[in-house]
Amino acid sequence: MCEEYTGPDAVVDPADPDPQLRQLAEENKKLREQIQQMRAAAAAKKKVEFSKLIFLGVSIATIAICRMIWITMDTSVLAYLIPAVFAEMASATGFYYTKAKAENKIKLMTLNGVKPEPSNFETY
Repeated sequence: MCEEYTGPDAVVDPADPDPQLRQLAEENKKLREQIQQMRAAAAAKKKVEFSKLIFLGVSIATIAICRMIWITMDTSVLAYLIPAVFAEMASATGFYYTKAKAENKIKLMTLNGVKPEPSNFETY
């Protein structure tokens, strides 16, 4: 008759897995909640940035004009179109990449625990 004594003055075994299991269960629950929050944030509809809309608009206009030139077989427009469209696309691309660079810098600074300050963005 070897029964384990579980009264108030029972000796607690340090290798008892019950407290460890409870702790792991609590951590698991917290991690599941974090995963649900991350999935909900990823599923939320994100607004398209204005710079991407400009870039897309210029690209679509270039393709549409090139198609009209193909249909009409009139290449005289190309003397004005090529410099205008590609200058616009170059400036839009340059501004887009500069903006993306600044956003990535802010993201990396926050991930590393550094507070973004205006003095961090003076160099290009």
